[in-house]
Amino acid sequence: MSDVTPPTGPESHRQLIPHRRGSGLVGRIILFACLAAALAYVGIAARQVMQGKEAVRQSEEQTVASAGLVTGSAHKVLTAAFTDKQGRLLADPPASETEWLNPDTLVVAHIEGDGTTPGASWAQWEARLAAATGKKVVDQVYTNSPDQVAAISAGKITLLALHAADAPFLVNNHGFQPLAVLGDASGINGHRLDLIVPAGSPIAKPADLRGHRLVCTVPGSVAGYRAAVAFLLRDQGLRPNVDYEVIWSTGMKRSINGIAEKKFEAAAVSDDKLKSMVASGALDASKFKVIYESPVIPRTTIGYFYNLEPALAEQLRKAILAPSPTTAPDELRFIPIDYKADFQFVRDVDDQFDPRFDAKTRHASPAE
Repeated sequence: MSDVTPPTGPESHRQLIPHRRGSGLVGRIILFACLAAALAYVGIAARQVMQGKEAVRQSEEQTVASAGLVTGSAHKVLTAAFTDKQGRLLADPPASETEWLNPDTLVVAHIEGDGTTPGASWAQWEARLAAATGKKVVDQVYTNSPDQVAAISAGKITLLALHAADAPFLVNNHGFQPLAVLGDASGINGHRLDLIVPAGSPIAKPADLRGHRLVCTVPGSVAGYRAAVAFLLRDQGLRPNVDYEVIWSTGMKRSINGIAEKKFEAAAVSDDKLKSMVASGALDASKFKVIYESPVIPRTTIGYFYNLEPALAEQLRKAILAPSPTTAPDELRFIPIDYKADFQFVRDVDDQFDPRFDAKTRHASPAE
């Protein structure tokens, strides 16, 4: 047994106090260090989550952009070079007469294809135009090429007939003035975007396409692709290949038959192709249902440019809209339109989708 006796009394108590204080300080330092480490970890984790979300957001935006779409709600408007004092969404004529154009030769540029010709042919229609104006008329096919857009800027094209879906770009950037569209006694010659699904599908409205596949024809098709993805983004907030998947059929008939045969979940098609297949007996109307139909999209619009001499512009307007005494009721002719009212859906598509996307395919027939 040891003879050493531990100190007792007040002195011994005072000797133990420094040890207790020292150990408390060390504990607090350790606690603070742990807390700081925990906060740092949380901060790093939060930053990583934010970086991950930002990476996902950027990836989704790139996916949407690759489809030819732009996000946001801004409307495309006339460039700063133009004024619109009347609120028509069209450029006013130049104030100075020195900027007006009054060519001796009228250059008529027009698209080609089914449903794009007034009357029997462009040649016959242009002959009427020459007789009405007393000017020489030169014809050329319009393909919306960079050279032809440059010719427009240089004032080398007088009248232009093109796909209505391509008009807003020229209106806003080059002062194009859509005057009329092709039509007949029943109204505008055009088509509508129909979103269709197989009969019995649980997809009942456009919003239900989330998480599903939409078959489209080709990137250049209006009803078969562009109008569909633009409408779904603008009105439904659905982004292609993010909220739903786009697949391709390369043909309107393949898309429609694929729906009837339940090979596809949904399809973007032209209403006139759909109706013609039903009318011919090639398609059973009970095999599909329409979950959305757009306003009419005019096929061909014609107009001149903002800097054409006003008297000549008026002369051309009357000549273009004058009915031919030989025109049959079902024959296509130019009928007047109001760009602000009649091109609303076309402008909505253009706001969300750039018609110049994929120059190699954008000129597919509007019915494709």
